[in-house]
Amino acid sequence: MRLLLGIIVTLFVSVWMALALRQDPGYVMLSSGQWTVETSLTFFTLFLTVLFVLFYMLVRLAIRLWQTPGQTLAANQRRREKRARRLFNLGARQLAAGQWAAAEKTLLKGAEHSETPALHYLGAARAAHHLHEARWRRDLHLRRAEDAPDADKITVQLAHVEFLIDDQQAGQARPILESLHTLNPRHPGVLQWLARTYQQLQAWEALRELLPEVQRQKALGAEPLAELQQQTFQALMESAAAASSLEKLRALWKQAPAKLREEDETFLVTYASALCDCDAIDDAEALLREALNRRWNPRLVVGYGLLGRGNAVAQLATAEGWLAQHGEDPYLLLTLGRLAKRCQQPAKARDYLERSIQIMPTPDAYQELGELLESLHELTHAGQCFHAGLRLLVGKPQEKQGAMLTVAAASQQISAPLAASVAAH
Repeated sequence: MRLLLGIIVTLFVSVWMALALRQDPGYVMLSSGQWTVETSLTFFTLFLTVLFVLFYMLVRLAIRLWQTPGQTLAANQRRREKRARRLFNLGARQLAAGQWAAAEKTLLKGAEHSETPALHYLGAARAAHHLHEARWRRDLHLRRAEDAPDADKITVQLAHVEFLIDDQQAGQARPILESLHTLNPRHPGVLQWLARTYQQLQAWEALRELLPEVQRQKALGAEPLAELQQQTFQALMESAAAASSLEKLRALWKQAPAKLREEDETFLVTYASALCDCDAIDDAEALLREALNRRWNPRLVVGYGLLGRGNAVAQLATAEGWLAQHGEDPYLLLTLGRLAKRCQQPAKARDYLERSIQIMPTPDAYQELGELLESLHELTHAGQCFHAGLRLLVGKPQEKQGAMLTVAAASQQISAPLAASVAAH
């Protein structure tokens, strides 16, 4: 609309000027020395207009010629940057596909003219790291990435740390990470790799102090964090038990996360075992008994039977109190068999162990029964029990703290005749 209005106004003005000049074209005379130029005002105006246009075009041409080298360089730079982006994308795809040598070459080719050379060098360093024999090239790429204008020092250092930990050189990674942690105490990446470094070095006390901040900054997912907490506190408890430090052991229990104390049966059994090592037998028994009264769990039942110390008669009476509700639980029957053996009640122990095997044959039950029969001088039947237990263990190592393995239907078929012959005897 504005263009149309402008055209109409221009036409009206042009027509008006043409009519006015036609009636009176005007007169212009220019004189200089012996030269005199006479013309109409119309022609002179047109001449000045053309002259101005020519002058304007010459000025624009001069400016364009002056700017041409810079524009050419800028165009070449844009073309090189576009090529560098294309090479980076290709190198990233090769890196993801495990084409390490090709990825390193591609990323380095585009690094010089890239807007983000540090990313190229970091990718090349990662590719060289996977080539294993090119460690010196990896370190060279890391230094070039750190010197790049767009470099993020923390990112480069964390990449270096990742490579060191992957090479099982956590001792070299530790001072780097501790320095970064001092400067950036809440950085999730620093916390994550520092935690992994302490784990690899088995620096459990340092890791215990770091874990609360790791949790606050969400440096690890819920499941990896829970596993790391369990591993850390379990190792510290075992260390305290080895040193017979009951006070430290109880302090560690209080410091452990509530979820770990209340929901992790393995951790609870570990603590009970550590209490036993520190001669706090009654505390260990009460801990497992109260836990079992709150929630029934096979691992806790087996752990109760493996305490190995304390008032065996009272423990057997407590375990027999659970028979009313859990009489067909093979783990409870195994625990009762162990406790009856400790109480020197072979007939009762044999009955419990045979019932456990009839419900679910396990290596532990066969071992306990074999030892019992051996003590009763029934060597043939004892050997059969040991053999059956070994058959169940093939390819399936037992878990720590006596946790047992379930048996496949084929194993049941193999061991059923043996269990029947033992029971008949």
